[in-house]
Amino acid sequence: MFIEDKDIIAEPADMGLNEFFSHHLLKQGAPSKDILLIRGTIKPGFGHDFHYHQDREEFLYILSGSIEQWIGEEKRFLGPGEVVYIPAGVIHGSYNVGDEDAQLLAIFNNKDADAEIATDVSNQEPWASIRE
Repeated sequence: MFIEDKDIIAEPADMGLNEFFSHHLLKQGAPSKDILLIRGTIKPGFGHDFHYHQDREEFLYILSGSIEQWIGEEKRFLGPGEVVYIPAGVIHGSYNVGDEDAQLLAIFNNKDADAEIATDVSNQEPWASIRE
């Protein structure tokens, strides 16, 4: 199956935009049995705040921009071509620290898991103040 623009589900977010190539709730997009693929665009100064995925492993592939990536309490700065693996249940966050939009691909397994796609913990300590 070739994926065309009409197949992509665009969901605006405070941080920018999430574009689903396969969706965990909707039947539009690729009919993948187990893989959830999202292209995220993060505006400068914004991020996908600290969260975890209860039943899904995740790979993040940085397409463009400068990302401050957290996995647990460890932080690294990443750029295009770099990849991160995040096991299910591990708290993480991605922040655009550049002057232009950053884009990344988020690749998840367990597409049809019953759990929410992400559980936000950004208002809990230490996550609420760890970046200060």
